[in-house]
Amino acid sequence: FSTAKKAVTKTEEAKDSELRFMAMANAATHNEKWEYEVEGQKIPIPAGFAPTEIEGENSLEEGIVITDAEGNEFVWIPCTKTDYEGANREESWPTDYYEWDYGNRTWTDEQVENVGEVSLGKLSERHELGELTSQGIGFYVARYEAGVPENADFYADSEGDTYYLDNKKNVVENEDKEKYKPVSKKGYPAWNFINQTNAKTVSENMYSGMSYLIDSHAWNYICQNILAGKAKKNITDSHDWGNYVDNTRTKYENLDVLYALHEWYNDSWTKYADGNATGDGSIYHKGIIPAEIPENNYLELSTGASDDFKAYNIYDMAGNMWEFTTETDKEYSVARGGGYGVYGSWNPVTKSNAGDNIHTALDIGFRIVLYL
Repeated sequence: FSTAKKAVTKTEEAKDSELRFMAMANAATHNEKWEYEVEGQKIPIPAGFAPTEIEGENSLEEGIVITDAEGNEFVWIPCTKTDYEGANREESWPTDYYEWDYGNRTWTDEQVENVGEVSLGKLSERHELGELTSQGIGFYVARYEAGVPENADFYADSEGDTYYLDNKKNVVENEDKEKYKPVSKKGYPAWNFINQTNAKTVSENMYSGMSYLIDSHAWNYICQNILAGKAKKNITDSHDWGNYVDNTRTKYENLDVLYALHEWYNDSWTKYADGNATGDGSIYHKGIIPAEIPENNYLELSTGASDDFKAYNIYDMAGNMWEFTTETDKEYSVARGGGYGVYGSWNPVTKSNAGDNIHTALDIGFRIVLYL
């Protein structure tokens, strides 16, 4: 029975891979934005994209997934302009992690007014003209945390082990910002050790005039209406569906992925793979995750490593990497969602970790949204 079950699984995976490849080919044929009808609803598809049409990825209840010709995937988030404007932190959500230190700051998010509201307003006008149905107002969110681009000079692959140097991950030269564009693909190391300023820049470079670093209202709306609403997830204690310290390690059994072990030692992080290297260089190893994780060691996973951390077809919003948003107070930024080295019961998907300087590169990742 077990052998037959594995055979069925492999057949289904092969079918999904074929459909995904066909969707990528279809995406390459769309030179202009277009409308896609699903479940009687017309939703907008950006130029250069197509829906995957894979079972479980083609439903307004489970999340509609689109892909570009390179395999970057995004999920449609139905959202009216009114709901987006009102997507603020709820009083019941955990307060800022450093509220005692930075609670007197005035946190603002200019992208909400300048980009998000404008985009949703235009889609509302198209809905009124009959071009789109009620579910055709919204935005897209990256299915995965932003991944490291393969053409980056800090990407090096050697016999299955992938190594990254922290001091090169935070791109600072203009030519680098234009050259290196993040990916939204399964199985890539999350692009961390980049500051909020540069995360914003490379997000906007991914698809000029359409892609942006995720903002606070988009994050809040997804938490309340998508993760808690449609996916029925606990958003104020997400320890059991994110990569956190207090998640059960059984969820990682037999995962054959890229991963990095981080050791907390003398009030600082030491990173290594196979115990052979230490220091500031983040080193990923590809293989089966060890059955036993040493004490004071924490596990960073590559993007989309486990379906246990997926909700509404979006991976890793809870845990794995803290993620930058465009919410700031002058020189300070906000990171959301918790990370591999914290407890999901204290730092759930709704959490705001406020206080890091926008020019400081730390072990924080980011996620991209598409406004049409």
